[in-house]
Amino acid sequence: MNIVVKPGQTREVFDFYTGVLGFTLTQKPTDGTSPGGAWFAIDEGTQMHISERADAVMHDDMHFALVVDDFDSVLARLADAGAEWREQPDLFGGRRGSTRDPIGNRIELLERAGTLS
Repeated sequence: MNIVVKPGQTREVFDFYTGVLGFTLTQKPTDGTSPGGAWFAIDEGTQMHISERADAVMHDDMHFALVVDDFDSVLARLADAGAEWREQPDLFGGRRGSTRDPIGNRIELLERAGTLS
């Protein structure tokens, strides 16, 4: 998955993705990629990339979704960070909701439960 931010905005969201969501910074190749941004490992087979683009546009409904193992722990870290949380109806037999990173990118969080377990 990839989110696009304006040049320099990677710094504004870095701590959110590493500290609050628990992503791990991973090596971004220098060949074949644009300058700026960052790459994160979410788990052994999933990465999230931040790309910096002067023409970055965010639509209010654009988002990505994450299935999380310890839903309550993530909610606590969001609260500690002062991040917004919007509860949504349960889905797949587990809780869910959405938050936004510090520049407004929406992230849907689903509890690893029910058919997602």
